[in-house]
Amino acid sequence: MLLANQVDGIIAGAHNLGIEEYQELGLPIVSFDRKLSENVPIVSCDNYQGIKLAVHDLIQSGCHKIFFLGNKQLKGNPTDQRLKAYLNEAENLDFTPHICSVAFSDSTLLKNITIHEMLQNDHPDGVVCTDDLTAILVLQEARKLGLKVPEDLKVIGFDGTKQIQTYHSELSTIAQPINDMAILLVKLLLQRISDPNKELNKKQYILPVKLIKSLTTA
Repeated sequence: MLLANQVDGIIAGAHNLGIEEYQELGLPIVSFDRKLSENVPIVSCDNYQGIKLAVHDLIQSGCHKIFFLGNKQLKGNPTDQRLKAYLNEAENLDFTPHICSVAFSDSTLLKNITIHEMLQNDHPDGVVCTDDLTAILVLQEARKLGLKVPEDLKVIGFDGTKQIQTYHSELSTIAQPINDMAILLVKLLLQRISDPNKELNKKQYILPVKLIKSLTTA
């Protein structure tokens, strides 16, 4: 389909095809937040620093039992740094790590069940989520259980899109520089299209994140 539509290049997202399928197309590729191969440049945010900021925000807000809610499978992608940062900060700040595993591919129903059981059985007072949509599910399940946020439970997400900041402004989150990453991805792809054989100056571009503190970690 891509070749039929005369596509000149591809920006691969974190949840698209595998590298084998892309290589068959023979097109220039750049990748967002995913390692495809050594010769495909990657653009990502500073995933490690993002989770570090999130954990520190929860600690400073008085949390003692902080859960990590995200995928525990390490696949060699930049987003693996989120789990690594959480585990390192648990060691550095001397708190016990707790990982509640949910995958991006899990259905909303399955995520709700997992989150509900975590809140009901494990009683965390802080949850750091690897995306904002999962953080919103935590807020919904907390409400069902009669937990007050931020009094009983503090929650922080990751992504910080304009949509989240507009419609869920109460959510504390780690904001990625989405516009800057998009501009850089397009710039790199155009360079690859114009000169596919040019050697890469860098294999990975890491852009800074920022903490947007709001009511869920007040």
